[in-house]
Amino acid sequence: MSKFPLDANLSVQTKAYLRDTFGFDVLHVKDLLPISSLDDAVLAAAKREQRVVITFDQDFGEIYYLRKRGQFGAIVLELEDQTVESVNRVLAHFFHREAAGIDLDHSLVVLETDRVRIVRPEH
Repeated sequence: MSKFPLDANLSVQTKAYLRDTFGFDVLHVKDLLPISSLDDAVLAAAKREQRVVITFDQDFGEIYYLRKRGQFGAIVLELEDQTVESVNRVLAHFFHREAAGIDLDHSLVVLETDRVRIVRPEH
């Protein structure tokens, strides 16, 4: 079973959607930390709980790419339409069609409306 924390910038409705549709173990970051926690604290909690962060915050991509490649997994949403419906639609497409072949625990996945980019850990 996949485990995810949703960053503060995502709706609890998406938490329920992922849990109900896919059976994922999903927490909202506010279930783990104070809502004002810094990105490094969110990452530390995610690593401790063995969870892949789902976020709109592009800083997680920078942290992964520049400092901590392969040390955590993140799904960064780069969507113009950030409504719950749009987010859920993009995530559903990703989990139904593309996620199975990706080591989510150690990769950076950037989801755009019609494109998926993956940065894998260096070996």
